[in-house]
Amino acid sequence: MKKILLILVCFLPISVYALDMPDINSEAAIVYDVDEDTVILEKNSEEVRSIASLTKIMTVLTAIENIDDFSETITITREMLYGIYYNASVAGLKVGDTVTYLDLLYAAILPSGADATQVLAYTISGNVDTFVAKMNELALKIGALNTHYVNTTGLDQDGAYSTISDQLLILTYALKNPTFRMIFTTKNYTLTNGLAVESTVNMYNRVLNLDISKIIGSKTGNTNDAGLCIAALFYHEDHEMLLITLGAERIDDVPYNLIDALTLIDTVNTSYVIPVEEIATLEEISVVNDVQPSSITIHYGTIVIIVVFLFLVVAFFCRRVKK
Repeated sequence: MKKILLILVCFLPISVYALDMPDINSEAAIVYDVDEDTVILEKNSEEVRSIASLTKIMTVLTAIENIDDFSETITITREMLYGIYYNASVAGLKVGDTVTYLDLLYAAILPSGADATQVLAYTISGNVDTFVAKMNELALKIGALNTHYVNTTGLDQDGAYSTISDQLLILTYALKNPTFRMIFTTKNYTLTNGLAVESTVNMYNRVLNLDISKIIGSKTGNTNDAGLCIAALFYHEDHEMLLITLGAERIDDVPYNLIDALTLIDTVNTSYVIPVEEIATLEEISVVNDVQPSSITIHYGTIVIIVVFLFLVVAFFCRRVKK
């Protein structure tokens, strides 16, 4: 009987999606085909790590879900900017500036502005700790069970952690929000106070001068604990693809998170064959022959498997009878 089952398994259709991970600097990485709902490249995706400014994806998403009017204006006070660490990346907001909520969202994502995230926390929740609690509530709602935030910036701090798998869940959820998608896929923006901001990918690329046109949207990060990180959106043929990397080294001031992202994109574009559904349905056949479609769907591959299985079972029992 074991032989029969083994033969039967050989007839089962198996779809293989995974590719071989290319040589990258990052310690953890993932590439996900959104349309197929399939991970096609993966490296240490369940490992708990620091995530640097990828934290700001959740900061901005939480803000979006708690803002009623994106055009509402805010005048920045000294309290809103107090306590931002000297080594934090900032957008350049100053006390007395008047900006909109939408300005702050762009300033948080594009140049990774810690000043913008702190202003968002104060104006939405009154203080940072209350806002961070909202971030953790939303993470649990999304299903990111191995994630915990302790600040809005992603600066290294005890108790802050996540995994690439969780970050993929969060980014997938976030991109379903049209406001977040609009911001995430923008490279340059001018705030209503005249301050111009640009994507950190553009800034990183000044060192490399590479073709980054394949990166449709992105958020980068960099701290001592997390290393260089990136979350990015790109397309392979007509499929939406997401990639996330964590833990790349900065060697000789080279942004290996960007290099790794482009390496992963090239690997997908050269090696990933999008699965094609080859099973014809009765409805498709009916349309071709201009007859009324039926509600019954015939899966010919399934029929073949059943026939082979029945044949082998009958043969097996006939053999037992002869014995």
